[in-house]
Amino acid sequence: MKEDAILKSITNEMQVGVIVLDKDALILYANPFFLDSFSLKSDIKGRSIDEILKGTGIVRAVKSFLATKGSVGTAETAAQDREILEGKRYFSLRMVPSEGGSLMLFLQDVTEEKKVEAIKKDFVANVSHELRTPLASIKGYSETLLDGGIDDKDTTLEFLRIIDKHSTRMSHLIEDLLILSRIESHQMPMVTEPLDIAELVISVAEGLKKQGDDKGIDISIDGGSDIPKVLGDKVRLEQVVVNLLDNAIKYTPAGGKVFVTVARDSAEVRVDVKDTGIGIPAMDIARIFERFYRVDKARSRELGGTGLGLAIVKHIIQGLGGRVWVDSKPAKGSVFSFTLNLAPDAT
Repeated sequence: MKEDAILKSITNEMQVGVIVLDKDALILYANPFFLDSFSLKSDIKGRSIDEILKGTGIVRAVKSFLATKGSVGTAETAAQDREILEGKRYFSLRMVPSEGGSLMLFLQDVTEEKKVEAIKKDFVANVSHELRTPLASIKGYSETLLDGGIDDKDTTLEFLRIIDKHSTRMSHLIEDLLILSRIESHQMPMVTEPLDIAELVISVAEGLKKQGDDKGIDISIDGGSDIPKVLGDKVRLEQVVVNLLDNAIKYTPAGGKVFVTVARDSAEVRVDVKDTGIGIPAMDIARIFERFYRVDKARSRELGGTGLGLAIVKHIIQGLGGRVWVDSKPAKGSVFSFTLNLAPDAT
């Protein structure tokens, strides 16, 4: 196999755009990835890059490169890297002069990398923000006690209760962060087994009964009849149901109701957690399962939420091959639903 054929085969399979320009910035070669990236036809050889990609950041980068570095292919011209934003896509562009006055462009789509980078930055900012408030409170009340406030027994007890409240909130946040991190990095494998999901839901609801009673909220369970077993991780599913019921109780005004329904839905079992709470605006529903996303940030923190519970729910259910979603209207309540696959021997 000849060298030219080998090189062509390589560039054809590369997931990096490759384009070669002559000394007049006319196209000598463009590989399939480059053509696909800009929805171009293959008959662009001999045409100007300005004509093909008019008004794009790539053309501006090439023109700037040629203007500032002198003639293409001259000794003083070195390779140059640029970052280009085209619409909603980010590209890493490397321009490399070669012999004979030609210019090679290597274009890599780094949109996903940019998204991950943005998520990481948001994550660090959110964690810092979530920790700053309780830490500031703990420090402030501790300093007051150390400066003599401890001599007043009533003040001491009140401040210690506040310190305990904020330290508990921090503990829950760190615990949820660790759980979410382990789930997302696949360091917490699901231990699946046939489960009676109706029995699990009833057991969890019993554990949260006092929380509901304290607000005068009635929790009712409809476990249906002859619900087949599902394939799931008992510990993780308990966490899912706890998070959904806990949210339903927190965001339902005193005297409201929470309904949990377990029913077979074709080849799945579906669980619905319905409340008569404050509901979720339509504009927030699409983001409700994101980490740290809150509809009402002040209210959520006041109620002790970490902003991670629904993200954990989503990852667990998806990790078990199920689906999770929410239907809600402001002041009308919400219905959080998830499905689980039937156990292999379920009928």
